[in-house]
Amino acid sequence: MNPQTRRIHDNAEILGELLGFRAEQEVSTSLLSLRLDDAYHPRIDLLWSLPLSVAQRQAIAWALGVDDGATERIEHLPVVGLEIEGTQPTTKTLEADIANLAALGAPLGLLVVSESGEKGIYRRAARAIRTTRRAFGDVSVLPVEASWLEEFKSEDWHTGELPPPVLSKKAPAGGESRKWSHTTRRVLRQKGEEAGFVVAESWNPPIIKATFELQRAKTGELAHTTDPKIGKRSPMRKAGDYLIQSEIDLAWLLPLPGRLRTFLEKLDALDPYSREHGLGFTELWSHIPVAAFELESGQGKHAGGALLNLAAYSVIGVLGTETRRAEEKLKRTLRTYQPALGLRNVFVRRMP
Repeated sequence: MNPQTRRIHDNAEILGELLGFRAEQEVSTSLLSLRLDDAYHPRIDLLWSLPLSVAQRQAIAWALGVDDGATERIEHLPVVGLEIEGTQPTTKTLEADIANLAALGAPLGLLVVSESGEKGIYRRAARAIRTTRRAFGDVSVLPVEASWLEEFKSEDWHTGELPPPVLSKKAPAGGESRKWSHTTRRVLRQKGEEAGFVVAESWNPPIIKATFELQRAKTGELAHTTDPKIGKRSPMRKAGDYLIQSEIDLAWLLPLPGRLRTFLEKLDALDPYSREHGLGFTELWSHIPVAAFELESGQGKHAGGALLNLAAYSVIGVLGTETRRAEEKLKRTLRTYQPALGLRNVFVRRMP
């Protein structure tokens, strides 16, 4: 590694620690290693993580139905992954960086590039991110210019935690049998609370509302798809008019350092790119859904949709089923969906 790239690595490591994270270089295993098979394990340059308590690690192991020994691999929760290019990478190298960040599965990725290494590379990195998102979906990766990391080291960072999200308890959805789900929900609540997580039941991913508001801000007003019977369009009034508000039955949330939001606000101020393209949504980074749960007693398409929700809106998703037969059928459904839609962070298991 040349001196310039090494300096960027060191700055990124120091900044991660200032923001309240554990910063570790050349990482390939963590909680997220549970979602990878024997295929290629990307070794990203740097990972900003939060420690998980023994109780939290045991709760996650229980939720996934794995032996407690697996907690040795899940001692920390990756939050931000960084790939760092200090010289003149090819566009294909940048694309591989983005793919590595997506494959590892950290909720947020930073692609750090240096204008002193190559003029215009920051914009090229942004184009690479847009191109990858256009072809492969909602990849949460932001471009970062290396000199910003040096500047941020001298900032006076906010040290407190942000307030918890506003939560409201709701009745079970239609995919559950009430007697079984009542017992399972109680166990999940108890396990999550005892482990020190913030338990949300039900949990409506806030990204839905943020995406709607972003699109409405761009256009001034959004209109519904044309009604095929009357041939007219009406204005959209709420987020549920624009996107399906896919409420998740229950989620275990972990508070994030308030300094992370401050850091993202500073990135927004330097370049509003991330918000304009639906990447940043700074205000949402107060808590992270470590594990989310959908409870399904059936085996049909409703349960298949639950698999999609878990993959999209949680670090680790667990589809709990009532019977062994349903478990085996939904595992087959998951294996079918995985290569098409990338549902690598979802597990299916029978729950009490």
